[in-house]
Amino acid sequence: MKWYKFMMIAALTCCMACNDDGGNNDNNGNNSGGNNDIPQPPVENPIDTHHYVGADLSQWLVYKEDGAVWKCEGTVIDNLPAFFAESGYNVARLRLFVDPDKSSTACQDLDYVIESATAMQAAGMNICLDFHYSDTWADPAKQHKPQAWSTLDVTALKNKIYDYTRETLQTLKNHHITPSHIQIGNEITAGMLWNTGRVSVWGESHDTPQQWDNFLGLLRNAAKACREECPDARIIVHIDRGGDAETARRYYERIADIDYDIIGLSYYPYWHGTLGQLGNTLRTLSNTFPKKAIMIVETGFGYNEWSDDSATTAYGNYASTPEGQKQFLTDLVTTIKQYDNVTGIFYWFPEETLIDWRSSHRIDLNRGLFDKETGEALPAFDALCNFGESE
Repeated sequence: MKWYKFMMIAALTCCMACNDDGGNNDNNGNNSGGNNDIPQPPVENPIDTHHYVGADLSQWLVYKEDGAVWKCEGTVIDNLPAFFAESGYNVARLRLFVDPDKSSTACQDLDYVIESATAMQAAGMNICLDFHYSDTWADPAKQHKPQAWSTLDVTALKNKIYDYTRETLQTLKNHHITPSHIQIGNEITAGMLWNTGRVSVWGESHDTPQQWDNFLGLLRNAAKACREECPDARIIVHIDRGGDAETARRYYERIADIDYDIIGLSYYPYWHGTLGQLGNTLRTLSNTFPKKAIMIVETGFGYNEWSDDSATTAYGNYASTPEGQKQFLTDLVTTIKQYDNVTGIFYWFPEETLIDWRSSHRIDLNRGLFDKETGEALPAFDALCNFGESE
């Protein structure tokens, strides 16, 4: 196993630390700045040109508690965060749900994130906090409101997203957790907090001035809370269209007055097309939004015939084998290195591994970076780290 050492983590963590003095609460701790629908000029932060190699390790802690096994060349890995950090992964992406079912696969509440992020920071990794703004999985096909927010009207919902975002970040800071990156929503191509904030860029039923006004108000308040509490953190707006340049361009043009720093894309070849299509999207976005960094905040590829992408061949000639997985990721890194605005790439659920089949937290995708039958690290484990090698 090739290991990549990096020396800048401590400095990056310090320089991107959340500001403990931000905020607009009054002396009683009450929110005085939530629902502000007047668009403010976006903060024009310079692009952070450091290269980030990330891993969405959200399931790691509960997998560990349920007896998962990770190995490297036959040796059991006791400290998985340290293994990732020492291998060259410098960001841990962690999802957060509002009030999740702890016995489900979507089990990451705030206490869970605090425990997991503490371990990641101790290992030397930066934290990317991924707000789902839901009690369960949020993605392009579903953006369900948290149950406790379900009866709120649009004004109350805008206030709630501001308060919740701000209070969450305050709690993290109180536990000495300092996100370097914050996602305000997960794959929000069609908006968030449906149906109040549901939108479309293609003239569908939710592509109306009112729906966009609702969504932009929600997004604006989420960003406002982040900027107040963590002014040095980079704010990410994340959609799923890594291979769809036109939808991506239309979308980010519609949110032009939102205060954010990074265009975040998901790119899974079996859903989003070829590396050529990804390159077209990156080129289009780089040319249209030259002041925005771009990150691939989710990617993945199967390593055996049971992976959910094994039946799809339109994305290229990569076999669903350990060697095919490594070759795909190697070629993916080569592709994104052609674009100066692309500053990060994160693998989603690399910690998938050998675990008791009875675990209620088990997710079977056969796309992890460990063999699910043996727990052994796969050849692709190091492939993404080449993105940061030159540094």
